[in-house]
Amino acid sequence: MHRLLALLIPFFVLAASAPRGNSKSTVNPTELGTLWTASTTAETSKDLATATAAITQFQQAGGDTFLASLRLGWLHYSNADYPKAAKAYGKAASLKPTSINAQLGLLNVAQAQLDIRSTTVAAETVLKIQPTNYRALMAIAGLHFAQKDYRKAAASYARTLVTYPDDPDALSGHAWSALRMNDNASAMQSFTLLLSMNPSYPSASEGYAAAMKN
Repeated sequence: MHRLLALLIPFFVLAASAPRGNSKSTVNPTELGTLWTASTTAETSKDLATATAAITQFQQAGGDTFLASLRLGWLHYSNADYPKAAKAYGKAASLKPTSINAQLGLLNVAQAQLDIRSTTVAAETVLKIQPTNYRALMAIAGLHFAQKDYRKAAASYARTLVTYPDDPDALSGHAWSALRMNDNASAMQSFTLLLSMNPSYPSASEGYAAAMKN
C-alpha cells in the first residue's frame, strides 16, 4: 500500500501541474501582430500619435517589452520628444545590452540634443559591441573634428576607412583633418580618391587645391 501511494503521488503532482487543454494563453500573437501593423501603418501616414498608442497597447497586451521599448524610442525620436525617446531606448538597452539598434537609438537622441558627453558614451558603447560600426565611428570622428582635435579626428576617420574605404564622408573628413594638421600628402591622397568618385562632392575641389598649394 505504501509503495502504491509512493507511485501515485508523482502522478497526481504532474497531473495537477500539466496545462489544461482548454486554458487560454494571456498572449494572443494575432492581436499583437494586428497592433504592430497598425503602428507601422499609422507611422507611414505620419500619424505618430496613433502609432505610439498602438505600440502601447501592444505592450499592455503582453507584447515583448524589448521590442515595444525599441519601437517607442523610434517613434518618440521621430516626434522630436527626445527625453521620452532616451527613456524608451534606455529601457531597451537595459533589457538587451548588446542590441546595436538600442544603442544607436541612444546615439541618435544624444546627437539630436547636441549632447557631447552622451554622444561620446553612446558611440563608445556601440564600438565595444561592434568595433567597426560606421555610425559610431563617424560620430566619434565628427566630435573630434568639431573640437578641433584634428589628430584624433584623422585617426578616427582612418579607422572608419579600414572597413569603409570607399565612403565619401569618411574620405572627406580624413582629408580635411589631415589638411588642418598640414599633412598635405595624406590630404591630397584622400581628396584625390574622393574626387575620382564624386567630382562634385562639397568643398572637395577647394580642399584639394589648398593641399596642392601648401
